[in-house]
Amino acid sequence: MSIAVPLQLNQYKVIAPMNSSSAHPLIDEAILTTVVHRILESTTATLIEWQAKAIAHYIINNVTAGLQRITGIADNGSEQLSWSVILKILHLQPKNAGSIFNSSEDPIHCNYWQREALIYTSGILDNLTGDLVAPRCYAITEPSANVIWLWLEDIQGIPGTAWPLERFGVAARHLGYLQGSYVIAPSLPCEPWLSRNWHRVWVSNIDPTALEGWQEPTTWQHPLLKKIFSTTIADRVLDLWSDRQILLDAVDKAPRTLCHFDISPNNLFARYNAHGDDQTVLIDWSFVGYGVLGEDIVNLVLDSIFLLFVDASSLIPLEKIVLEGYLAGLRSAGWNGDERVVRFTYSAIAAVHFGLIAGRLLKLVQNESRHSWLEQRFGRSFDEIITSRAIAITHALELADEARLLLRFL
Repeated sequence: MSIAVPLQLNQYKVIAPMNSSSAHPLIDEAILTTVVHRILESTTATLIEWQAKAIAHYIINNVTAGLQRITGIADNGSEQLSWSVILKILHLQPKNAGSIFNSSEDPIHCNYWQREALIYTSGILDNLTGDLVAPRCYAITEPSANVIWLWLEDIQGIPGTAWPLERFGVAARHLGYLQGSYVIAPSLPCEPWLSRNWHRVWVSNIDPTALEGWQEPTTWQHPLLKKIFSTTIADRVLDLWSDRQILLDAVDKAPRTLCHFDISPNNLFARYNAHGDDQTVLIDWSFVGYGVLGEDIVNLVLDSIFLLFVDASSLIPLEKIVLEGYLAGLRSAGWNGDERVVRFTYSAIAAVHFGLIAGRLLKLVQNESRHSWLEQRFGRSFDEIITSRAIAITHALELADEARLLLRFL
């Protein structure tokens, strides 16, 4: 049952005029002036010029209607100052049968459409550790029913898609410190719109008949599949499917913390703060909610390979760097628990999240109409894309074996 949760906008709110009536209305200059005042910390600055440009991106999560970067020059009376802001447009969209990330009106659903606006107004993101932060939010506007605009800091830094392996370890340490701090705190944030059971929902959307497709003899007539997979994958993915609830039930017993659930390189930036300290900036908080230690580093490792941000040959070194950094962060926050708990959670969640993607990958290979689209998106050949994903999936199935072994000691 959905819970009605009013959007609490407090100091961020700027009401848009009635002529802003769609997900992509014209930008009102009065609202923009208010946003620029907050960016420049000046109540008297006047706009001289500005322009808005759409940010090209692939919309996977249907909550996001669009992204724009707005740049310009303002005069504060003594000098002219340049400024920029990111406009992120959220909306509640009718369900798309082909999407696994449909927007929802249910506040505890993994993809509740108002969640990112709500976390900015809740104060939770204002209380992060300093090493790991979110973009500043200058204003939130509601131009029409079921549409919200977030006016966010334009992060100036090195995107995670361009990081060397060592920087992933720094981000993992920052994340470990934050999540360890939540574990040792008296309680977690208790807002009713925080997501629950994120990976159980993910697993519930998996089509078991797609996994069974690996047992079909015709599957192995495809030359690419014969080249990159062993025929044992059929038994391994079906065994994992049978074990999924056992693994998820055991994961639920791990120490609880607040999770982002989408810590992929394209949601990360590295920069130095005002004091010259290395800082990790994490964007896109639409999935945030209750999880456990070790859950968030799964995407940091395997999404990096699956989405071709890191060469698949670096998977094992990347995993080692991330796990060591995360555990170091947990220790520095004061968590003194058994490291095997984190390793189990990481292995189990990696298994059910990425190992069970094997069915979707099989369908993708068999659906030749999608091949050229993928090549255009990633700028790689289809064989390269599938090979990288196959390495991530195969490693996830190996982690399933490790999770089963660790389960005996927990």
